[in-house]
Amino acid sequence: MEKRTVISFSLFIVLFLVIVGAIQYLRIHSLHTLLPNVAEQRMNIDQLKSNASAKAGEHQLQIYLVRDEGDLAVGTADNLLHGLQYAKLDVREVSPGAVGAISPSPYTIIIFTGESTERWPFVEMKRYVEQGGNLVFANRFKDPAWNALTGIEEIGEYVPDVYGLNFEETIFPGYVDLNPPDDLFVHSVVDFAIADEANVMLSAEGFPILWEYEVGDGNVLYWNTTITDQKMIRGLFVQTLGTMPPAFVTAQAAVKLMYIDDFPAPVMDGKMKDVSATPLDKSVKDFFAEDWWEDMVDLAEDDDLIYTGAMIGTYEEEMELVDEQLIKRGEFPMLYFGRKLIAHGGEIGLHGYNHQSLVTADEPIDPTYGYIPWKDKDEMKRSLLQAESVFANYFPDETLKSYVPPSNALNRTGVDAIAEALPELRTIASLYTGEPESGDFVQEFEFDAAHPNLYHFPRVTSDYGEERGSIFQMVDAIANFGVFSHFIHPDDVIDPDRAFGRDWDTMFASLRKIVHDVKDQYPHLEAYTQHYATEKMITYQQADLNVTFDESTIYLAGEGLINPSHFTIRLKPGQSLETGEFDFGTVEQWEADRPLYLVKLTSANAEIAIKGGAQ
Repeated sequence: MEKRTVISFSLFIVLFLVIVGAIQYLRIHSLHTLLPNVAEQRMNIDQLKSNASAKAGEHQLQIYLVRDEGDLAVGTADNLLHGLQYAKLDVREVSPGAVGAISPSPYTIIIFTGESTERWPFVEMKRYVEQGGNLVFANRFKDPAWNALTGIEEIGEYVPDVYGLNFEETIFPGYVDLNPPDDLFVHSVVDFAIADEANVMLSAEGFPILWEYEVGDGNVLYWNTTITDQKMIRGLFVQTLGTMPPAFVTAQAAVKLMYIDDFPAPVMDGKMKDVSATPLDKSVKDFFAEDWWEDMVDLAEDDDLIYTGAMIGTYEEEMELVDEQLIKRGEFPMLYFGRKLIAHGGEIGLHGYNHQSLVTADEPIDPTYGYIPWKDKDEMKRSLLQAESVFANYFPDETLKSYVPPSNALNRTGVDAIAEALPELRTIASLYTGEPESGDFVQEFEFDAAHPNLYHFPRVTSDYGEERGSIFQMVDAIANFGVFSHFIHPDDVIDPDRAFGRDWDTMFASLRKIVHDVKDQYPHLEAYTQHYATEKMITYQQADLNVTFDESTIYLAGEGLINPSHFTIRLKPGQSLETGEFDFGTVEQWEADRPLYLVKLTSANAEIAIKGGAQ
């Protein structure tokens, strides 16, 4: 071969390898950079400027909580404390021995939890109520010595396994009756005969669950149940508490959050008609691109939603893919769905390298998931960093700020791995209610105890259904402190067990009704991505609120309040507020059997006149 030919051939080989290498690099790493960049929507969490000269009323609501060492008392007290504090109601714990020194007032409420009536001072409590104080018994008990205060005339037997909850009056808009076999609430009650003068507000299977009873100048609420130790009753407890004092104010965080789990994520092969009840002769990939996503966009635009996705790198169980392979697999979901999600104002959070919960073999998890335990924290951290590399490749100007545990299972090893591997990540969003003994990561709205920059923001409800128990939980969180946090899975439509035989049109119609009802009934809830919902919740919780009362005026003032801030105001029958626009904001009336209003503050203080007299 001539020298010239050898050189030419060598140059051709080198050029060929360079071109192939460049194509491969662009294919894996940088092709998407030719597309216009997208950036996550920035939102502002403004605060109202406080006014040091704001007027204050003569009275302030005083709430006292009494507990003993019994499991029912401890569980109920802990649960109610969270609910009261979320609503920005000041509450102090007192011992049974100290409660007798509390002065009676229409603006004072004492809440007893548990059943240790022998430790409660009956004589002092009777005098307290007769002189105008308010008393709440948060759990049922059998003690005839207290009948004069509770309106109980005859004490029957304990009755376990009483199902459901029925409203005898509209306490807060949106609550639904629950009837057997709905098992959201399973009560242990006492078969009481109560006085005709007692007004039953809640019942279940014919048993009175909550009634009010007037004694002298004061009021008593009696919860004939054990369910007050459960999270999904917090909002109802707070709102019924508001029927006792002359006027009652609770705060609303006003947050609306919609999650799409496993999104973006690799899309399975096959045709819709072959893998689901949706009879479309098109690929699953085309369905999600042409039908599912377009429906979700319409839903967001019609009913004021902003989506937060939770991305997955692969559905493979083992962590065997190198970065380049993981990036390649994420090309379509990240470029097509991820970019569209962000372009519509959304946020991409992290679900994981794969769908294996960050749990070691020593930590609890539901064995039916069939997940492979992680070896240790370091292996978890490597997986998180690999997943982050996929995100960073497609969205180099953004950071992962939120994490959703696969199957909502997580434990301390996983939390530590997240905090160490992704120090800029701000939020873990798992479940508000669940079964910790089965590995569910059940949270409160709070900072992590070990990692002070990490905030826990649980999701309250899920799925496409209109199951009444789920609706009840959704309304209860809104009644408690104005939070709607819901999540869905796109692949439910191609999972026969989770679709329950429904096609996409049926599932979507159900989802649309849920979010439309929320928008219609609670228009003050503002849509956020998870990151900004977290920042708003932190601001909400750290703000100081001062509510005082005169006989005919409610005074609202605070420091660090969100702009705008929202509150519910409950009055006695016969009283009312003027509705409309004012210098401090707006007032609108909500549908309830007793006067209930939503107030929006655009000023850090307000004086709101009460019209009429209590009946």
